Amino acid sequence: MEHIYLLILSVIGFLVSHYIYYKKNRKEKLVCIIGKDCNKVINSKYSNLFKIAPNEVLGMLYYALVLVVSVLYFFNIPFLYLIQFAYISTIVSGLAALASLILISIQIFILKEYCEYCLVSAGVSILIFLVIIF
Repeated sequence: MEHIYLLILSVIGFLVSHYIYYKKNRKEKLVCIIGKDCNKVINSKYSNLFKIAPNEVLGMLYYALVLVVSVLYFFNIPFLYLIQFAYISTIVSGLAALASLILISIQIFILKEYCEYCLVSAGVSILIFLVIIF
């Protein structure tokens, strides 16, 4: 049953991250309800925190990985047993949850501005970690 939750959460996370990516690349303003200006968050110097790729791109990659692995695991594809899915998924989702907590903290304590899309994505990432560890 937990694989169904992971499938749903990964799709939600991917769609939210993709929406941020789409709006940001088209230079269209994100309309936020809880924050005054989501664009201050998504265009801040922290929007590429890990210097690999923009946060929303890393989010899309992470959620796509969770989706693919969940589908494969759901259908009992044998290779997942060989690579010890439980350990790898716990580590990867734990790192993603930690990154999400860092990004939430940056919104609260440094930027003092909120992006509800970013918060939803971070919340989904944390929920994925909780589903995996429980």
